[in-house]
Amino acid sequence: MRDVSLERLRAFVAVAEQGGLSAAGRFLGKAQSAVSESIAATEGQLGYLLFRKTGRRTELTDHGVALLPEAKATLEAADAFKAKAASFQGNVEAELSFAVDVMVPTSRLTAVINRFQREFPHTALAVYSESLGSTLQTVWDNQASFAVIGTLPDAPAEFYTAPLCEVPMCLVVGSAHPLAQASEPISKETLCQHNQLIISDKTSRSSGRSFGVFSEKFWRVADLGSKLEFLRAGLGWGLMPEHLVEDDFRTGRLLPKRSEVENLPDGWMPIPLSIAYKRARPPGPAGKWMIENLRFECKT
Repeated sequence: MRDVSLERLRAFVAVAEQGGLSAAGRFLGKAQSAVSESIAATEGQLGYLLFRKTGRRTELTDHGVALLPEAKATLEAADAFKAKAASFQGNVEAELSFAVDVMVPTSRLTAVINRFQREFPHTALAVYSESLGSTLQTVWDNQASFAVIGTLPDAPAEFYTAPLCEVPMCLVVGSAHPLAQASEPISKETLCQHNQLIISDKTSRSSGRSFGVFSEKFWRVADLGSKLEFLRAGLGWGLMPEHLVEDDFRTGRLLPKRSEVENLPDGWMPIPLSIAYKRARPPGPAGKWMIENLRFECKT
């Protein structure tokens, strides 16, 4: 029997873990038909089925269940080989591209970048500010070397992740919004009478899941800057990182409000930020420097 390619193994593992061809296609960034053809070709090569259709789900056969751990181990070994081989090159990147979740404090980021340009004067820099699934997607699509993820905290098994820091959150309303005069803690019933402002995900990675959405009445906005302006205009209420609204609290444009839907006894659970990159494509010297200095900056 001819060897099964790594690409086909990735399709097999993706369908098994994502529960279907369509979801696996979105996960891999491929058309569903391409994933289906890959699975069919693998099954034809092996001489037996790996999956069976059960309702809307695609489930593993007994053969598929038995082979899945071996397939995952093979991919992990291949990724480890690529990573070690790349580490021996040791060349400083001509350009460092990375993505940061919108929750990352800009002051922390710019402080590190200021030091970076002195340390790596000949390395160009590209920084993407994204949210939810878009942050990790830049790494998946090889646009970025690594990402600082937060609003969508999980990553596929192909990624190495490590905690970075936490971002304190608070519920915010504009000074002219009706909830500004509401007694605290505000009940969920009262909150649900008003628009909640949330950030939309440009990818399908958060499909079927909601993060901090409490009201059936909500408006989606493209980014955190738009959300902030909508809040200031009194167009709704929403959760915001504390560092981004401190000045508005001082001027009175925005007000922090306590509510009954808080997920901690004394407020809101902070958003954890993590470093994420592909195991098979680890950052080079400049990327590693950037990660270590982001860790240092976020701890101070």
